[in-house]
Amino acid sequence: MNAVLETFAQVLSNPNFYANIIAVTPPILLASLGCAVAQKANVTNMGMEGIMLTSSFVGVICSAYIHGPNPWLELVVGIVVGGLLGLAVAYFHLKLKVDIILVGIAMNLIGSGGTAFFMYVFTGDRSSTNSLNSGTLPQLNIPFLEKIPVVGQILSGQNILTWVSFLLIGVVSFLLFKTKLGLRIRAVGENANAAESVGISSAKIKTIALLISGMIGGLGGVYMSEVYVSYFAKGIVAGRGFIGLAACSMGDANPVATSLSAILFGFFYALSNFARNTGISDNLIKMWPYVATIIGVVIYSINKTNKEKKRLAGQATVAENSKNIQTEDKE
Repeated sequence: MNAVLETFAQVLSNPNFYANIIAVTPPILLASLGCAVAQKANVTNMGMEGIMLTSSFVGVICSAYIHGPNPWLELVVGIVVGGLLGLAVAYFHLKLKVDIILVGIAMNLIGSGGTAFFMYVFTGDRSSTNSLNSGTLPQLNIPFLEKIPVVGQILSGQNILTWVSFLLIGVVSFLLFKTKLGLRIRAVGENANAAESVGISSAKIKTIALLISGMIGGLGGVYMSEVYVSYFAKGIVAGRGFIGLAACSMGDANPVATSLSAILFGFFYALSNFARNTGISDNLIKMWPYVATIIGVVIYSINKTNKEKKRLAGQATVAENSKNIQTEDKE
């Protein structure tokens, strides 16, 4: 037991561990931010996993076959495909009136099965696109950071898309809380009927929210096949779209709180990568991020339930006080 604790202490004091947290967090972060934008408009993008998978696969194929390898093309294609899939979710839910949860489940199944099928069609391989050269985005070495002990080791040398992912926290926050579009997204999410009464089309705003959500999710999918690894593999997203949904719920769709939840899950992913030499079963270590997800959602649910009880209790107290005042006035 002491040996295990000593090993964990060594992991937590290793700068490379924190560099790994920064490197493994972006897919979850991007998925959670995409879900947060949709959730603010009161539409749950349950299909985030399928959007990330499909965007990642189509991006790799286009990068390899169109003037390839072209990682920048893969980036653009992934974002565009994600946006189109977000529009598809909006079309089926808002136009055809299909329950959005069912649309999300279908999107995830199509993403999982469709990418596996077409990967075999294009490569003849059932597991990955290793035979294709799709390229990777460059790392960003920051001269003044490299010279700072520990900090330079953690921050410098991260991929350019990693920095973009964290910058999107501020961009999404600005979009939702400082722009007219963000105000309309939040208005529709809080009370669609009230928004409609002042001339705001709730269907249009929800469509835009799902479009943005899909584009951010597509960026997360591209991260997996351009930064995390340099190819597409079957099931490469590995549940990060669902974890992004959990992080969004834990953060109540607030971009900053949601991002902190995503970083927490990134911590457990990094811990599972570094704790393999502790003597703990490898299968048990791989469970940690998902166990953390379940615990996080349970804690969020308990807190939300308690807040709702306090709110209802407060309303009951106000009603009781009003009743007492009316009784005293009559007397």
